[in-house]
Amino acid sequence: MRNISLLPIYFRDPSRGSFVTVKKRLTLNDKTVEKSFWKDSWDEGGYKTSFHKLDVHAYLFKHLPPPKLSNKKVLIPLCGKSVDLIYFREYAAQVIGVEFIHKAVNQFFEEQKLPFTKAGNFFLADKLTIINSDFFNVSVDDIGHIDLIYDRACLVALPPQLRFRYIQKIEELLPMGSQQFINTLEYFPTKLEPPFSIPPTQVRDYYGYSHHIEHVESENVENHGLKRAWGLDYVKEHGFLATKNHI
Repeated sequence: MRNISLLPIYFRDPSRGSFVTVKKRLTLNDKTVEKSFWKDSWDEGGYKTSFHKLDVHAYLFKHLPPPKLSNKKVLIPLCGKSVDLIYFREYAAQVIGVEFIHKAVNQFFEEQKLPFTKAGNFFLADKLTIINSDFFNVSVDDIGHIDLIYDRACLVALPPQLRFRYIQKIEELLPMGSQQFINTLEYFPTKLEPPFSIPPTQVRDYYGYSHHIEHVESENVENHGLKRAWGLDYVKEHGFLATKNHI
């Protein structure tokens, strides 16, 4: 099997209570993992797609209120059928969602009763565009200049080998001076399945070299469904505002 590149992969070391880094060689087989992984996760549903809430995420009203979005072009990777798309459609200058699962795109427009036109794999609804595509195939030519990336649950949805490819793609698409709003979950004991636990230290490891990171939210969610389903000691939901300041 032909090797592609060396990527660092993070693992929790229980004996040290910290993360260790190893180098893993990404192969062609790994490059096809995301399609089957995400399709299987979507088909199984349940906690694996539990980020699809019925309401707009509360952090948006606090940290990305309408006045802050009025002239912004927003990109939402792995958008699924999130109702947050509607919030950005209403208040941002333009919003582009990217979703590989065709079923999710169809469900979004059906559930929101939103008319659209289609041009190839682009679904167009006024200020909203959803690109039905593998996110790793999206280019700057497809989306243009982006002011803000909204990571509602991307990092927590992806296993490590795909997570690092995702981070590399974000670095490619996000210009200097633009921002990300990143949501993650942190819980214990950790699980090797989505949604994955990603504490603040790991977010800084991923983006600290190229972004100024503000840790703006850290909420202990006592009634979180994962806490009950997995018998967890705690579940925290974090929010980060990250501004790209280095290439």
